[in-house]
Amino acid sequence: MGSKAAVVVVAEGDPREAFRRVQEIRHAKSKTLAERILGTAVRATEPLPLDLAVWPDSGTVCAASLPGFEVICSRELAQFSPSGLTEMVSEWAGGRNAYGVFMDSAEDWSAFAVWSDGELVRGVSLSPGSGVIEDLGARLSFEAPFWGGERRVRRTPGYTLPFHPIDLGNEALKEFFGFVLEGHESVDCLDPEEIEIPAFRVATRA
Repeated sequence: MGSKAAVVVVAEGDPREAFRRVQEIRHAKSKTLAERILGTAVRATEPLPLDLAVWPDSGTVCAASLPGFEVICSRELAQFSPSGLTEMVSEWAGGRNAYGVFMDSAEDWSAFAVWSDGELVRGVSLSPGSGVIEDLGARLSFEAPFWGGERRVRRTPGYTLPFHPIDLGNEALKEFFGFVLEGHESVDCLDPEEIEIPAFRVATRA
C-alpha cells in the first residue's frame, strides 16, 4: 500500500495523545461527528486499524470522538493545497488547534498543515511533478533536516526536489500523531496496526 493518508486531528492539547487514548473513544459521538462531516445519516461499519483508517475507501469516513480530541480521516481531505481546507477545518475546530497530514506515495506527494484560532499557521505541499505547491508560514523544527539538506535525495538524476515528500509526510505523522506508516520509528512510536478507529458509510434506505 505504501504511505497514504488524509487525516485531521482537532486537539485541545498534544495531538499525539489522541491515539494513545483510543480506549476512551465515544462511539455515539463519533457517529455524530461522521454525520457532520458527510452531511447525512451514516451507518457504522467494521472499525479499521489506524494504518488503513488514515486512507479509508472512497465514501467511507473514519471518525473518532475522544475527550479533548476529534479524529477525521477521509480521502476527500487529500487536497494538493491544504490551505483550501482552512474554512472547513476551522468550522470543525471551533477555536481549537488542528493538525493535518496528507500524502499518496503512488504520486510521491505529501502535504501537512497546522491551524490555530481558525487560521492556517503552517502549510506545506510538494511533489516532484509539481514542485513546491505550498510553503506557507514559519517552518517547524522537525522540517529543518529536510530543507537544510540533511535528507537530500541521492543518485536520482532529474529529481526536482531536495528530499522525498513521503519521507517528510511520515516525519509529520510522527511529529504530530506519534506513528509512521513507513520509515524510521522512534522508541515511543505507536503501532498503527494495533489501534482501531470507527468507520462509517452513508446510510442507505432498505
